[in-house]
Amino acid sequence: MSGFWTLVGFEYKKILGKPRVQLTLLLAVLITAFSVGATLLGSYYLEGRPYETHYEAMVKDRDYARALSGRPLDKELIMATVRAYGQIPQADTYQATEEYQTIARPYSSLYGIVRSVFNTGSKRFNMEDFQALTPAQAEGFYTTRQERLEQMIRQTQMGEAAKTQVLNLSEQVKTPLTFAYTESYTRFFVLINTLGLTAGFVTAICLAPLFAGEYTSGAAQLILSSKRGKNKLIAAKLLTGFSLAALISLVLSALTFLLSRLIFGGEGAGAPLQLYLIFSPYPLTMGHTALLLALAAFLACLMTAALTMVLSARLHSPFAVIILISALLIAPMLGSVSEHNLLLYRLYHLFPTQMTALWSVMDPIQYELPGLVVKPYVFLPLFAAAVSALLTPLAYRSFKHHQIG
Repeated sequence: MSGFWTLVGFEYKKILGKPRVQLTLLLAVLITAFSVGATLLGSYYLEGRPYETHYEAMVKDRDYARALSGRPLDKELIMATVRAYGQIPQADTYQATEEYQTIARPYSSLYGIVRSVFNTGSKRFNMEDFQALTPAQAEGFYTTRQERLEQMIRQTQMGEAAKTQVLNLSEQVKTPLTFAYTESYTRFFVLINTLGLTAGFVTAICLAPLFAGEYTSGAAQLILSSKRGKNKLIAAKLLTGFSLAALISLVLSALTFLLSRLIFGGEGAGAPLQLYLIFSPYPLTMGHTALLLALAAFLACLMTAALTMVLSARLHSPFAVIILISALLIAPMLGSVSEHNLLLYRLYHLFPTQMTALWSVMDPIQYELPGLVVKPYVFLPLFAAAVSALLTPLAYRSFKHHQIG
């Protein structure tokens, strides 16, 4: 067994000893760290003049949100928000008014949540409508939300069992919602898709030569002509590939999460997901959602590693492997598929980079199997794990039985 781990260590040295790999890993860490705080660079302009830096705006809005944290988002709080926004006079840029900055801005986080429930495709709920929102509308806020959610679900092409499951889940969401400051989590949600792309691309660069490099160097002839040891060496390569991909995903995810908490604040784990996605039917907290997203990103990275190793075992050029994996990662991000074609819509979300997006993992559209309805945040990680498991022996056999001559 010690010989096997020696082989694993040797494979790690071969990969990590390459300058291009070291540079790629360093750039991945730097890009990930930079992306967390990138929105705080620069200034916010009002009427053509800098008003405050983005960092100052974040700190100010964070203090306002923290002052409201712990309060139920009920009729009383909604009407307090309406009264505050009612003080804003008519203006081309209402954010430039003193009334907004001193009276209404402390409620700006609530404004976005409340407005989205009354904003429909047929009628935009603008500032004037919000200022005229009545106590009766505020009282019926959650009824309106539920009615709109039910309408959205009923209009999908899902089967009745799937629709029933989603609506039953929605009924488990506790209302009124308790407001909380959640910026560190929402920032993580936004970044996780980019993180998935970065982790997948770095994995491809690191693992593309794992088998293909042996062909180009001529070492494959020596390995495959050996009567003993080649099985152990191939297994060591596969373990190296999966473990390195796991480390890449874990390090980038942990770095993003920790920096988000450090920069934006650590609270909000127990806040309901609906503070960010008001129409989400899932009774999940921000912390649970972050964990599920990180798990999906982790297994998507392992699936990318498995695909990379299969291609590496079958092709003679590491460069060709990198090109193919890059196309697989980037191409799905350039378009979209309508949910009116459920089969294509579900298949589209099975690409690695789609698997790491919040809107995929928390999609109300369920995966329907014979006699079974599976939530996306359960199906996607399981699918990635299953594909990884199925591709592993294919990579093993592709290299082992490669023709040498």
